[in-house]
Amino acid sequence: MYEILKKEVLSQSVVSFEISAPEIAKKAKAGNFFVLRINEQGERIPLTIADFDRQKGTITTVFQKVGKTTTYLGSLQEGDFLMDVVGPLGKHSHIENFGKVICVGGGVGIAPSYPIARSLKAAGNTVISIIGARSKDLIFWEEKMRRVADELIVTTDDGSYGQKAVVTVPLDELLRKDDDIRLVYAIGPAIMMKFVCITTEKHKVKTIV
Repeated sequence: MYEILKKEVLSQSVVSFEISAPEIAKKAKAGNFFVLRINEQGERIPLTIADFDRQKGTITTVFQKVGKTTTYLGSLQEGDFLMDVVGPLGKHSHIENFGKVICVGGGVGIAPSYPIARSLKAAGNTVISIIGARSKDLIFWEEKMRRVADELIVTTDDGSYGQKAVVTVPLDELLRKDDDIRLVYAIGPAIMMKFVCITTEKHKVKTIV
């Protein structure tokens, strides 16, 4: 059994859990995910490892309540237990000192972009982070991102916070004025990642989505 140590409601439909899982935290890397099952009757669902703390033995995930299972998951509270948590799974993100990199996170994709930005910074990169959402109430982890980025740009579609723009607008501006950017990581809705790739292709910058 795996205890939910901390719960944060990040928006009306987005929730963060910090879960006690020492063995997973010990091995987790940026880009990994895990699979959980709430109880014996529950289905197995994959969730991104959005943060991990090896000393505390915890992993953090951020998820959106979009169906029956995630809605029920979001109703759990601190002190509740999950029956199964299996991980880390998947191929972790390739991290090395590229030089100057941009990490783009859109919507719930802000969460998995955080450990990538942190790992890239730890590897010696200059990290520029762009995070965006439809409106201010959907922006989260701004301060966490600010701590691991050399520069942070926040955008909202409606202009309620930060720059009124989609994430590709500041991305294009950065690529136009800085030839030293070597890599772009992008995580978010499929349509966002598509237009990030269209933007970076014009500037011939390697992009990982």
